Amino acid sequence: MQITITDNSFALNGAEMSFPLDIQQLKALLGEARHVSKKYNHIYTWDKLGLLAYSKNGKVAEGLHIDYITNDMDFSPEMVFTGVFTINGLDYRAYFDKHKQSARKVTKRDEGGTLTVGNFDVYVDVEDGIMKSFGIGPYDPPAPKVYSDKYKQPPVAAEKIDFTDFNFKLAVIQKLMYNKKLLKPAFDLYEFVENYAGREIDIEEEGYGFIPEVTAYFEALEIDKKYAPEITEISQDGGDDIYGQLLRFWDGEDETFNIVHFEDIRHFPNLKRMNLFHADNLAEIAEQLAKKGITVESI
Repeated sequence: MQITITDNSFALNGAEMSFPLDIQQLKALLGEARHVSKKYNHIYTWDKLGLLAYSKNGKVAEGLHIDYITNDMDFSPEMVFTGVFTINGLDYRAYFDKHKQSARKVTKRDEGGTLTVGNFDVYVDVEDGIMKSFGIGPYDPPAPKVYSDKYKQPPVAAEKIDFTDFNFKLAVIQKLMYNKKLLKPAFDLYEFVENYAGREIDIEEEGYGFIPEVTAYFEALEIDKKYAPEITEISQDGGDDIYGQLLRFWDGEDETFNIVHFEDIRHFPNLKRMNLFHADNLAEIAEQLAKKGITVESI
């Protein structure tokens, strides 16, 4: 038994095949198959060859499956595949070893994955370093991704607030965006990443530090001065939405978001109270702001 795949062709025992695979043509080439009918598809098994074909309508098969280990499913082949299988002139094992870094994976821990070979997709199932099976089907290119412009920032037409301390700005954003819902859209990290076209951002990998594009978004975010009277108090809390957007896996145990400079209080005439993250100089800060009519407490 010989299976050959190149970028433009798929052949069984030298016979050119095309997807979907005609079941009768497969039987003519491979011999009669054992048929198992399931709820959503038909499975044709060539027990001595270690091959299976999956068909939705029982007439054509959308994929061919090659087993390299025995399984106990009612449709599993009695024997494993022992024929010749080459991909672009290489033994399937050598081809996978050469290209496995580019395989599309279902999960990060997936040892195998799907390789696109020209017009075909080849799915490789690997467990504990052992190749269990291959699945062969047509390559269906994904539709072009459509990106939302929801997070495109229009400039403020009127006067904007110019902040000195970025962490002070974040505390104000928490109030206006998440508490009072005046600043829109409410920023959602996962939605932002999904619609960011510049590069692929992996939150699970990068969320332990600041993601530059997310930080840049909030640095560039303009706040209309008309919202300044809305700020009557600022209350920092480790569970605030804003901090989870900027530093997804922050544990709240350090001074990353402590406000250092308080010149920005000049923008907020109604600000009377501030609950701040603990700082060694909090007493000094409280004394200075008390002169401005602002009560300071530590959370």
